[in-house]
Amino acid sequence: MKKYSLLLLVTLPLYLQSCIGWGNDDDIIVDLPQNSYEPVIMQRSEFENTTVLESAPKPIVNSGKIYVKGNFIFINEVNKGFHIINNSDPTNPSNIGFINVLGSSDLSIKNDVFYANNARDLIAFKIDETSETLTLTKRLENVFPQIWTPEGPFYYPVEDNEIVIDWQLAD
Repeated sequence: MKKYSLLLLVTLPLYLQSCIGWGNDDDIIVDLPQNSYEPVIMQRSEFENTTVLESAPKPIVNSGKIYVKGNFIFINEVNKGFHIINNSDPTNPSNIGFINVLGSSDLSIKNDVFYANNARDLIAFKIDETSETLTLTKRLENVFPQIWTPEGPFYYPVEDNEIVIDWQLAD
């Protein structure tokens, strides 16, 4: 017990010394990191009408998660939407369309209902393959936090009627 008391007596001043400020705090210069990205902001009224099925395929540029349903593969284009790949012939898959879902990164499919994050909202939609139409069946607003910058968590103050849908490099 004497050994531990002696050790505590010797090390206690070192621990307490780290709690004491030395010098004037005004001399400390903290260089906060500058965010090299700026938000892409959209008005909510315009944003809510952007989820559509486009029959023209788009090139895959910044792919995210991949989902399979039947003969179709859905590849996320980060913060843009989902590529639709017809995989009925696995030796020759073809990019056949695009689901425009701004601010998206994730998708889940149950039965014939698709669930995706649409920036801060959670949406549910169905796709009619015969008429090639998308029907939005449900929107839950502000379920998710604001989209982070590619550099990490950074909150950007926006008005109630505005949504951050993506981030772009600042000029």
